[in-house]
Amino acid sequence: MKLLVLYWSMLLIGYVAGWRMRKREVSAAAVPELMTLAIYVLCLIMGLRMGADPQVTGNLGTIGVKALVATVFCIAGSMLSIFVVRKILHMDRYGNLKGKTKEEELPIRREEGGKSGSDLKITLIIVATVVAGMLIGAFGIASMEQGNIETFDSVSSDLLVICLCILMGFVGMDLGFSGTVIQNIRKAGWRVICFPPAAVAGSLVLGSFACMFMGFSLREGLAISAGFGWYTYAPAVISGAGQQYAIAGAVSFVHNVIRETAGIVFIPLAARKIGYLESTGIPGVAAMDVCVPIVGRSCREDTIVYSFATGLFMCLVTSVGVPLIMGI
Repeated sequence: MKLLVLYWSMLLIGYVAGWRMRKREVSAAAVPELMTLAIYVLCLIMGLRMGADPQVTGNLGTIGVKALVATVFCIAGSMLSIFVVRKILHMDRYGNLKGKTKEEELPIRREEGGKSGSDLKITLIIVATVVAGMLIGAFGIASMEQGNIETFDSVSSDLLVICLCILMGFVGMDLGFSGTVIQNIRKAGWRVICFPPAAVAGSLVLGSFACMFMGFSLREGLAISAGFGWYTYAPAVISGAGQQYAIAGAVSFVHNVIRETAGIVFIPLAARKIGYLESTGIPGVAAMDVCVPIVGRSCREDTIVYSFATGLFMCLVTSVGVPLIMGI
């Protein structure tokens, strides 16, 4: 609970700082770069810890399969729940209320200058950073004497907390500087608040069921499913809860990377074949940032508000839920 208060305090401090910067018209151009740097450092530390743990390195094959299965069930749960809510609210697959003028099947697109390609590049760099850390951990740190390994585990655990605090501060600063969080949600009306809880519930139910079927405990299954694609936060919290959760932390990281990547790849297909609103449930928290340009091109401008609301709600649930589930 102490760490949860610490993380949220950093988020709030960052939000206030970003809000004041916007009011004073101070440039925040360096915030995204600093946030990315913090993410790289965090992922490197996570990779080192996973590589130095024989439980992780000895089960890499099964980790990938379990992560893929968890991702499929989590995404299916979110999309199915959104579909059910959409039907209950009498909305068509384009997000229109039935009985009103229907939009053309071809979506309204907007140009984004290749931002999604840049985000995919960052994702690939993050994966490469974790892999490099795991290799160093497996062939370097793991071969050290037991006393040194225990020291590394203690120091790296503290560094994880520090990096998470810094990252949460930058996330809050970015939200505060944008100044459009509440405004964007209001524009969509009351219906927008029905979809995020449904997407979260569906992901948790089917995701935790799949994880338990693969041998994880209910706590681990819920924590893995509650990551919602936030691969720089949830795996670190899970791993930091104790060495006994090393495998769950590794599966969480791979699962969350796959979920965000799935959003980048499959949102256009899901929007055309299934529904605009359903497609926003694929990427998890990335629905409010990384995948927004893809939603804008594949769906309509107003779908972005639903996407942002879903991603934001998942972000809040992850930041609160994962520490609570893990008992931190």
